Amino acid sequence: MMSTNLYLLAKRIHRLLVLIIAVIGVLMAGTGTLLKYTFISKKLTFIDLGLVRSFHNNLSPYFAVVFFGMLITGLIMYLFPMLKNK
Repeated sequence: MMSTNLYLLAKRIHRLLVLIIAVIGVLMAGTGTLLKYTFISKKLTFIDLGLVRSFHNNLSPYFAVVFFGMLITGLIMYLFPMLKNK
């Protein structure tokens, strides 16, 4: 019973982390694109590349932590059926 509760908790947490990483991923993709293709910021003069770089760098640790949480909960969900059969 306890292992089933652990599986269901991991599944809920994993779903939440997927939503969070999707939002952070879109933000990081946008800022990364602006940093790679600087001609965009030259056309749109209100974009400050220093601020974009800072935002991108500040988001990356959160992305890594959320991704690590997804890894752990994903492993729990992956291993659960194998451990339940034994």
